[in-house]
Amino acid sequence: MIYVPIEGLSGCNIQTKQDRCGWYTGPTLLEILDDIKMPPTNAKGPLRIPILDKMKDKDLVIHGKVENGTVSLGDKLALMPHGSFCQVLSLLDSKGQVVKFAPPGENVQIRLNIADEEQVQRGCVLCHRDTMMPVTDIFEAELQLLDLLEYKPIFSKGYNCVMHIHTWNDEITVKDIIQVEETDEKGEKIVKQKPQFARAGNKLICRIAPRCPVSLEKFETIQQMGRFTLRDESKTIAIGKVLKYKPFSKGIVGAMSSGSTAAKKTVSQVVTAQE
Repeated sequence: MIYVPIEGLSGCNIQTKQDRCGWYTGPTLLEILDDIKMPPTNAKGPLRIPILDKMKDKDLVIHGKVENGTVSLGDKLALMPHGSFCQVLSLLDSKGQVVKFAPPGENVQIRLNIADEEQVQRGCVLCHRDTMMPVTDIFEAELQLLDLLEYKPIFSKGYNCVMHIHTWNDEITVKDIIQVEETDEKGEKIVKQKPQFARAGNKLICRIAPRCPVSLEKFETIQQMGRFTLRDESKTIAIGKVLKYKPFSKGIVGAMSSGSTAAKKTVSQVVTAQE
C-alpha cells in the first residue's frame, strides 16, 4: 500500500512535486501509476471472450473483451455454455478499425455467423472449438466476506445472492461451508472445519451452485475468468476466486439444434478431455 499526499487545486504531487509538501520525498501519483506492472497475458493460450453485448445489423455483431488467447479473422469458434458453433466474419478493434487479429486486453466487435442467434447472450463466452471453456453447475471457491446486510448478519448454507463473474451474473446458492478462518480478540487466526455459518470479515471455503450452468475457469488457470463478487440487494458482500469445479454432467447446456452427430461427438470428446 502506497500513500501519496496530493492536492487537486494546485496539482501538488500529482504530476510534479511542490514546496507545499516538502516533507514528502516519495514519487508522484503519476510516477507510481506509470510503474505499475500490468498482469501477464497469454496470447497463445486458449481463447476466452466473454460477451458483453450484441446487436443485429446485416449479421450478428457481438461486443466483448479478449481476456485470454488471440482471435483472428475466419476463426471457427464455439459459444459456451451452449456449445453452438460459429465463425468470425469480421473483426473490429476498440477504435472501430478493421483488424486481422486481436490480442489479450483488446475490446473487440466481432461479426459472427451462427445458426441460432438467440443463444448469444451476455455472459456467454467465445472460445476455439479445440479448447472449449469448462461448464459447471457447482464449484468450490475461496471467499473473503465484506459487510453483510444488517438483517442477514450471518453467511450460512442456503444463502442466496447474485454472483458476478466476467460478464455473467445470476442467482447462486451456497451449498456447503467447508472451512472458515477468523481472527479472535488476541489477533490469532482460528480455522474451523465445516462450521454452521460465517460472519463479516471471515475468510472461508465453500461450495456454490449457480441457478443455471455457467462457464468459468479456475483462478490459477485464468485469473480474469476465475474471480468474482457476490452481491445482495445491490451491496457487495464478498469477493472470491474459483478453486475447483465439477464439470457439468451434460458437457454443454442444451443440444446443438443444427449440429450433426459428428459435431456433437467432437464436443463430447473435448469436454471429456477437460475433465
